Amino acid sequence: MARVPVVWVVASHRTLGNEHGKPQMYTVMDEAGTRTLLNMGLQPATFPGVAPERIPALLEGVDGVFLGGSATHVHPSLYGEPEEADVPCYDLDRDAVAQPLVRQALALGVPLLGVCRGAHDFNVALGGSLHQSLRQRAGGTTHWEDAEETLDQQYGERHGIDVVPGGELERIAGKARFGVSSLHSQGINRLGAGLVPEAHAECGLVEAFRWHDPTQFAWGFQFHPEWGWCEHPEYGRIMHAFLDAVWGRFNAREGSRAPLPQNLHLVPTA
Repeated sequence: MARVPVVWVVASHRTLGNEHGKPQMYTVMDEAGTRTLLNMGLQPATFPGVAPERIPALLEGVDGVFLGGSATHVHPSLYGEPEEADVPCYDLDRDAVAQPLVRQALALGVPLLGVCRGAHDFNVALGGSLHQSLRQRAGGTTHWEDAEETLDQQYGERHGIDVVPGGELERIAGKARFGVSSLHSQGINRLGAGLVPEAHAECGLVEAFRWHDPTQFAWGFQFHPEWGWCEHPEYGRIMHAFLDAVWGRFNAREGSRAPLPQNLHLVPTA
C-alpha cells in the first residue's frame, strides 16, 4: 500500500464517565479535525504525554501538526497571568506537549495548523497572551455559541472577518471578507513573537495569524476551517493550502514527487 503523509494531532485530556458511570480520565483527539484529515487522504496520529526532548525525533517522522479545538483553556500562568476565566477549565497535560511542540515544529519547518484553542496554544508558545473572558471585553461581537443551538448552528457562520488587504490569507482565501464560525470565550490579546495578523473580527479581535515567513505554512485561526470545509469555499482553500504544505514535506522526506489523491472533495483555489 502506498505511503501517505502523517499529521500529528495534539491530544486533549478529559474526565468522562466510564461504562459504570464513574469519572475516569481519557486521552482524546479532536474528532472534527481527525475526520477531516482522513477525508483529505492524510493519516492522523497522536503522541500524548511525550517528553519535550523526544519531540524533535517524532517530528522527523510526520508531515504536519494539527492543534484542534477543545473546551479547555491554555493555563494563564504560561503568559504570566492569574486564573480569571469565566469557566476555569484547563488541560495541563496538553499544555506540556503543545507548547514545546509548536516551537519545535517551527524550528524544523513542519507545517502547522492551529484552530480555536489550537491557535491559543500557538500564540502562547511564542510569548503571546489571551483575553481570558471575551464576555467581559467590550466590542459588540458575540464570539461564543448558544448552548441551546444544534451543533450545526453552533458551527455555522456567526460573524464576518476582515482580511488584511494584500496579505497571505487574502491570497489563499480569495476574499477580502467572509463569514466564519465562532465558538470561543477566549481570544488573542497580544500576538507572540514572529506572528503576523491576517484577519480581524469587527470588534478588532485577531481571527487569523501566521508565522512571519510566508514560505513556511504555520497558521492560527480562531474559527474552524476544518468544519464544513467541503461546503465553505474559504475554509476549503485554507485546508487545501495545509494539504499542499503537508504533501510538500512528505515528498521532500520521501525523495519523491507523489501526486495528490484524485478523489478528494476539495474546493478549487480559483
